[in-house]
Amino acid sequence: MRRGAIVAAQLLVVFLALWALRDTVRHLSFVLIPLIVALLLASVLNPVVGWLCRRHLPRGIAVTLAVIGGLILVGGLVTFVVYTVVSNADELGRQAVASLGRLRQWLERGGLPVGGNVIDQVERWLSEHQQGVVSGTVDAVTTIGRFAAGALIALVLLVLMLADGPRIWGFLLTPWRPATRELLDDAGHRAFHSLSLYVRVTALIAFIDAVTIGIGLVALGVPLSFALAALVFLGGFVPYAGAFISGTLSVAVALVSNGPMTALLVLAVVVGVQQLEGHVLHPVLSGNVVRLHPIVVLLAVVIGGAEGGVVGALFAVPAVAATRSVVRAVIEHRNRDARPSSAGADQGSESTGDGDG
Repeated sequence: MRRGAIVAAQLLVVFLALWALRDTVRHLSFVLIPLIVALLLASVLNPVVGWLCRRHLPRGIAVTLAVIGGLILVGGLVTFVVYTVVSNADELGRQAVASLGRLRQWLERGGLPVGGNVIDQVERWLSEHQQGVVSGTVDAVTTIGRFAAGALIALVLLVLMLADGPRIWGFLLTPWRPATRELLDDAGHRAFHSLSLYVRVTALIAFIDAVTIGIGLVALGVPLSFALAALVFLGGFVPYAGAFISGTLSVAVALVSNGPMTALLVLAVVVGVQQLEGHVLHPVLSGNVVRLHPIVVLLAVVIGGAEGGVVGALFAVPAVAATRSVVRAVIEHRNRDARPSSAGADQGSESTGDGDG
């Protein structure tokens, strides 16, 4: 009973600490989210900065070129997706109404008479609320402006990390004792390296998925093919949920624009690409990098999404990968520190035996 009470009290303290940490993260999300974004981007751009510095460019110019290139790539991709979706929203609404009519005729010809009430109501709702749907989409896009402050903070932090990352890290290690400083330095470098590999491998897999699905959408004549392929690429950074959402959107656009047969073909393409990703790309590309079991990834995404929404689901797996690297560093340092004492004990026992002999 005493031992059980001690374990229960320890678990209670751990849960209280986690609860306090969760509330702290929520209250400081306006700072922590830009910090995490900057850290992830720095893990990707830092090798670029290093490559430019090895070409005898000053570090300031190398950081500037890397940041500008990253902003052009990410900003251009997001702008392309938003502009394409908004500019084609009216046409998609009209195609949705026409597609429902074709769907009803197809079901009736196939021997499945559908009482026209349901589809008529859907058609009437789409016709009456088409402008409302479009304006709602535009309003949703305009809310991006609320994240301008966070984006600015993330940009400033990114520049500072790329320019003075080693000095900042050295300053953070200064207060600790030498042994603890060595452990923290090793754990921090491993976590940062794990983040860099995770982001690069995830981006490569997402790019392959986007290109493959985009080719299928273009071949089937689905509108917004390039925008949907870009959404597939962005969704690739959220395991499971991102692929499901982007694939569902591709099938939905094919359904409302080209009819049910094209939607079924798009579904087959999406499922085939996801199977290729799960059984070939992930084992080959990320098997030796992330080394996280699918159960761990799924639980991390679910917990992150439940606690932090889309942002939590996006950051969950990188956080788990970095935590795993830190834990491995701590275990290896403890084992290394324990070896001399055990070796000394063995030598002491041997010398004692010799003396007795």
